[in-house]
Amino acid sequence: MSGESSSEAGRSSGSLSTSVLERALVGDQDAFRKITDLFDGLVYYWCRKQGLLEEDAKDVSQEVFTTVATKLRLFRRESPNDSFRAWIRRVTRNKIVDHIRAEKLRIKAIPGQGVDNEIPEPPIVIDLDDDPVREKAELFQRAVQLIRQQFSERDFQVFWRVTVDGMSGKDAAEEFGMKSNAVFIVISRIKKRVRAEFGDLIDEGDQS
Repeated sequence: MSGESSSEAGRSSGSLSTSVLERALVGDQDAFRKITDLFDGLVYYWCRKQGLLEEDAKDVSQEVFTTVATKLRLFRRESPNDSFRAWIRRVTRNKIVDHIRAEKLRIKAIPGQGVDNEIPEPPIVIDLDDDPVREKAELFQRAVQLIRQQFSERDFQVFWRVTVDGMSGKDAAEEFGMKSNAVFIVISRIKKRVRAEFGDLIDEGDQS
């Protein structure tokens, strides 16, 4: 086997019958914290990409997850393109627009700093380019980190070395003193667990 404890084996074999999203939708606060932990880096990246300063990006990120918490039940997947990642991207975009508008109003209120009110304001353009390959890979890696305690440290390191660092299964087997087949069993088991927990949050969840 992999050297995991019986409790680890129980958790990794599917003792949690519902995904993180499903549990969050029925009010599980721990599940919602996992959603926040999964997406906080990506939301912060989107904010910084739009030129927000570090503290502003943190504030907007907090507003994003406050909105997600209150509107989570509104999320619907009615077509293959209706991903949770796309939904939270739209929430982020709206919060960035709100922040920029509030900042413009604040500047206008400063004597001598505002622009002529008769000059029409140009539309606020927010360009959150969709980069599904990079973003899903980032979310998948983060999801693995969030459940790493469900597996032995060796199994986690084997998985990470192969799927993230790009080491071959053969080299990983040699490095960790395992049979090649055991390496692929570990990888398959952890992927299956990630899909069960987070697959509906990271689109298809089928990182290969």
